[in-house]
Amino acid sequence: MYFKIDPLKSLLLALTVSATLISSGCATRHIANEDSLESQAAIRAEQLTGNTQSALDKAEEAIAKAKGENYALLTPLHWQQMNDAIKLARKEDLASNSEASVAASARVLTLAESAEITRIQVQDLLSQVLRQKAVLDDVKADKVLPKEYRAIRNQIMDLARLIEAGKAAKIDGDINDLMADMDELERDTMLEIHWRPALQTLAKAEKEGVDDYAPETFSDAEAITEEAEDTIREQYSNRQLSTDVGLRALRAAQHALYIGREAESIINMDIDDAEHAALRFESYLHQLAEALNAGDLRNMAFLDQTLALVQKAREQADSIRQPLQQRIQQLEAQLQAIQNPEAAQAPQNP
Repeated sequence: MYFKIDPLKSLLLALTVSATLISSGCATRHIANEDSLESQAAIRAEQLTGNTQSALDKAEEAIAKAKGENYALLTPLHWQQMNDAIKLARKEDLASNSEASVAASARVLTLAESAEITRIQVQDLLSQVLRQKAVLDDVKADKVLPKEYRAIRNQIMDLARLIEAGKAAKIDGDINDLMADMDELERDTMLEIHWRPALQTLAKAEKEGVDDYAPETFSDAEAITEEAEDTIREQYSNRQLSTDVGLRALRAAQHALYIGREAESIINMDIDDAEHAALRFESYLHQLAEALNAGDLRNMAFLDQTLALVQKAREQADSIRQPLQQRIQQLEAQLQAIQNPEAAQAPQNP
């Protein structure tokens, strides 16, 4: 059914929607051009007269587009009012209040157009902040330190609200403070990922008391872990370096933990246990000997068995490497012939 909305009535409906949203406490600041938006929404509502479903469908599409382009972060005031308006449009549509549904849908569409303009402004003014947020997203700060990440996100939204409210001139100092906080979060995220595991392993070793049984190994691991912390703090933006030093620290801490456990076991064992431990270690070497086809070396001392196994492994590596190197040389020669056929066909000097 088609009907005509009186312009004044349409404006009153739009203003009623706005008043409802504001009274509900949905926004702490007003959009800079909010009065103008209300007038535009009233005009749009008149243009949409007679086709309630079409108006609602367009409003739903605008909401979906806004969600995909992250209006919640970049234009939070617009986004909140758009969501409240679409909820009202749906509610009024279900209640067969066509005029109110059209008015609310028109407000969604008007806000969406304003939000798109504001989003571009926010992206320009907060460009360095958004680049740093992308860095935080890349290192998974939202998963590693979710509470701190949410605080950063809230600060970004606060700055966006100021821009939406027409107060962009006041944000320079806040941007600098926010950048410092984001850099700190990047650093802390890298420490949490690459340094914390080593620290936790050392704490586990100390709790078990194994630092008393392997003091030198434990002390070395502590030094490596402290060095890793210092390196990551100073060069946290160097992803590969942070990964490498963190892994080195973790392996050193794990080494201390397991060596301490083994040392404690040796110290506390009796004579029979000592024999079984020696035989167990010998069985490990024998398994390696069988895997390398080195024969039975158990008539030799542990050190001699180890040296023999090393020699056997090197011989097998050489036997594998040599034919591979020859094949690589052949392929390189074939590639050179393809790239330079004239040189390949030239007669060789006697």
